[in-house]
Amino acid sequence: MSRPRRATSADVARLAGVSRATVSYVLNGRADQSIPEATRARVLAAAAQLKYVPNAASKALRAGESRLVLLVNPGLPWGSNLRTLVDTLTASVARSGRSLLMWHRQEPGDLARVLAHFEPRVVIALAHLGDQEESLLADVGIPLVDAGIDSAAPTGGVPSVLQVRHLASQGHRRIGYLSTGDPARLMFAAPRIEGVRATCRDLGLPEPRIAEVPSAARLSVSTVAEVLAGWRSGPDAVTAVACYNDLYAAAVLAAAARLGLEVPGDVAVVGVDDEPFAAFAHPPLTTVRFDMAAFADRVWAYAEEVLAGEVASPALPAIDLSLVPRASA
Repeated sequence: MSRPRRATSADVARLAGVSRATVSYVLNGRADQSIPEATRARVLAAAAQLKYVPNAASKALRAGESRLVLLVNPGLPWGSNLRTLVDTLTASVARSGRSLLMWHRQEPGDLARVLAHFEPRVVIALAHLGDQEESLLADVGIPLVDAGIDSAAPTGGVPSVLQVRHLASQGHRRIGYLSTGDPARLMFAAPRIEGVRATCRDLGLPEPRIAEVPSAARLSVSTVAEVLAGWRSGPDAVTAVACYNDLYAAAVLAAAARLGLEVPGDVAVVGVDDEPFAAFAHPPLTTVRFDMAAFADRVWAYAEEVLAGEVASPALPAIDLSLVPRASA
C-alpha cells in the first residue's frame, strides 16, 4: 500500500503565496524576523489546510527509507516490566537494521513537535493514543502499532484473578486487596480491583476488603499496618492479602511483622510483577509474573507485518501471566 505524499514547506509557501524562507520564519517562531500579521496568518492557515508537519530530517529521508522506530510511552510508569519490554524491542529492532527511539509523551499535542525533528518508519504506542494523534500519523503516512499494554488481553485475565484463585486454592475465604491511589496507575489498578471482586463472586467467596494506599513515593509501613490491623479485627478477619504489585506486597510483609503476624500462618500475601527482590523477601514472595519479553516479540512481529503490508491479525498481542509460588502464600 503506497503511503500518502507528505506536504512540504514548498507546498505551504506556494499555497500561501510566500517564499519558503517566510514559511520557515513563521513556523519556527523567529523573533528576529518582522513578518506582517496578515502574512503570518496566511502561512499558518496554509500549513493547517495541508496538514503540514515540519520535518527537519527531510533531506536525509529523500535518500532512502527511514530506519527509525518511534516507541511512544503516553504516560505508563517505569518499572521492571516496561524495562524488559523496551530492552527486548530494542534488540529486535536492531536486528532488523533499524534503531529504536523511546519518547515519553507529556501532552497529546507534543507528537506534532516530535515529528518536526525526524520521521519514523513506524510508531509503536505502549498505550492507546488519542484520536488526534492517530489522525496526525495517518495524515503524514506513518503506520501505527498499538501495543496497548493498558488494554492488552492477558492470558488468564488480569493478574488479580490468578492471585485470588491461588489464595482460594489454599483455603482462604476472607481476602483483602491492597491497591494504589496513584492516578498514573489507575489504568491498571481499576481492572485489577474488578478482577478481585469478580473472581470472589465466581468462587462463591465473600466480598473482598479493598483499600487504596498512597503512591509508591509516599507509601509507608504505618499506613499499611493500619489497614491490615483493621482487616484483621472482628470475627471475619482477612486471612490473605492480594496486592497491586510486589512493592505493596513487601509493605504488607513489613506491616505484618510490625503487628506480630506470621506470614503465611496468620496472613498470606501475594504480589504482582516478580521483581528481583521478591525471591529474597522474608518470607520469599509469592507473585504473578508477566512474560514481557514474549509480549515484546509479538509486538515487533506485528510491526514487521505492518511494515511489509501483510497484516494478518488485527488483534492485540496477549501478555502471558503465570503464578510464581513461594513461601508467602
